[in-house]
Amino acid sequence: MTERQATSFVNPAEIERIVAMDDVLERNAAITRGYHALSEAVAGLLGRTDANWLTFGQWASAEARRSMTGETIPDLVEPLIGEEVVRAVAAGNAAVFGDVARPFTRWVAAFAGDPVACREPYQADAVLETLLVHPQLNASEDLRHAFRAYTDALLLRSSTAPEAARRRAARMLFANASIGAHEQLVADPYVRAAIPGGSILAVAATAHMGLHLPQAFLRLDRDVPRPPYLAGAQFPPDLATLDDPDLIALARRFGQDLASARDSDAPDWEDYRERMGYIFTLLRAFQQDPALFGLPPDTPEIAPAS
Repeated sequence: MTERQATSFVNPAEIERIVAMDDVLERNAAITRGYHALSEAVAGLLGRTDANWLTFGQWASAEARRSMTGETIPDLVEPLIGEEVVRAVAAGNAAVFGDVARPFTRWVAAFAGDPVACREPYQADAVLETLLVHPQLNASEDLRHAFRAYTDALLLRSSTAPEAARRRAARMLFANASIGAHEQLVADPYVRAAIPGGSILAVAATAHMGLHLPQAFLRLDRDVPRPPYLAGAQFPPDLATLDDPDLIALARRFGQDLASARDSDAPDWEDYRERMGYIFTLLRAFQQDPALFGLPPDTPEIAPAS
């Protein structure tokens, strides 16, 4: 296991310690840094051509901090829902990290400790099967699909076949979006608590919501824009055409156009299917942006564990 993969965050006890922290802003900083460290550990296995779900997770966690400090709450509704937003976003931030970080730590530990499994399908299958029997993965089809696809991408990394890079990108996108589908179910009650649905307040809140990425601010109530890193293209070349059957099925599950970002907007962020449609297309558009791997700026330092 490399030094990067041996980060203290690849440790279930550290995940538990972070989730149990009382100070919500200190906890958020630890979560953002935890996502970053785990993203680096996964990248040590899968490479940095394609971002993994944790790479995106650190930016979502940094955005959650803005909601927790009141920066993103519209003045019109802040007196009515401000405290509710802080409580719900803080709780959701911890719940999602605690849930999703755990299987990633197990996957990294299993494959980083078995170099043969990183290149030989028979050994990879054996390692993966030991992971999939865990109750958490056994209970979630999306999680099982995700870690199978990450393992496919791991094996494709050593392939010299002409289409290997494109196939690997597709498997990474399917894995990332499948993790998203699972974690948005975990997040759903917290989203509903933070956004008062069925009212003008929900419309006002969603209209002010967005996501800061390294080179762009994405409005959630508008279609996913063309990423600056692609100089005018909507999707990276490896993902411009989707022919992976799993990916096509996932795009259709969330109502996304296979050839464009049309109808990817989510004006009602409380709606799971709208939310996932936006997330699917965002992941597809930004998956190969190298700037995503950097730790979000202004993430506070955290005190070492005592």
